[in-house]
Amino acid sequence: MLMVTGANGNLGGAVIANLKAMVGPSGFVAGTRDPLSPFARELAASGVAVRRVDFDDPASLPAALEGVAAALFISTYAPNSERPRQNLAFIEAAKTAGVRRLVYTSFAGASPTASADHTVQVHWPTEQALAASGLDYTILRHALYADIMVGDLDETLATGVLRRAGGSARCCYIARDDLGVSAATVLTKPGHENRIYTETMQQALTCAEIAGVMSEVFGRTIRYEPVPSAEWAQYMTDHWGVPLELSKSSIGTMRAIENGEFDIATGDYEAITGRKPQTMKQFLEGVAADRPGA
Repeated sequence: MLMVTGANGNLGGAVIANLKAMVGPSGFVAGTRDPLSPFARELAASGVAVRRVDFDDPASLPAALEGVAAALFISTYAPNSERPRQNLAFIEAAKTAGVRRLVYTSFAGASPTASADHTVQVHWPTEQALAASGLDYTILRHALYADIMVGDLDETLATGVLRRAGGSARCCYIARDDLGVSAATVLTKPGHENRIYTETMQQALTCAEIAGVMSEVFGRTIRYEPVPSAEWAQYMTDHWGVPLELSKSSIGTMRAIENGEFDIATGDYEAITGRKPQTMKQFLEGVAADRPGA
């Protein structure tokens, strides 16, 4: 049996949609802290087994993992100070329950010296714990979601200005839907044991280049206006309504972009799936097609 945690999240949902097609609704378990959410109820009604998986309740995790051979686990949105403890509890519970392989969603450039706080404090220690666990593991280091470029698309189109941190630095992106495909593939197919992948589009891009692609796709001129990384948290709060404490967690990521730490492109996504990831243009064309009135 396979398991996906974070079933109520966007990435977890993307993985689940692909698992349904690959192994059917009875071929995996969806783990979530809230099995009574509307989406969890919908999953259960479709034939997917839904189990309570709460990283803050370690004693309950071995039972939740009973019969699971391989699990994809996705970090929570808890503060960075809490997430390593949660992840280590899940790894230990997997060992206790007899899980044979864990797949973890990490972040591009994971290292002890990365600029992004969550990479240093959460993803790198979790990667090290997996390597030392004795379990087979696969680490999926994700580029930034292309989806973050359209979180305020209405404002971007209305003003003709794309505001982001990063300046003139190039950055790797990948569509979250593509990551749903690759994670489901790694979970269901052999040959990925004890591997680390960095999943990106085929080309790193500057924000100005992305603004140019947006202009082409949406048929209006869009220019790029940089937001310094030090001001990014307040910008997210003011323009996106993100709570300031959560916004602050992204400052290190924006600083890493400015430092050129994400100026990378790999062929790992194609190596996993056998197909190329969406380009930024293809991703934005999909967004445009899904807009009301398109």
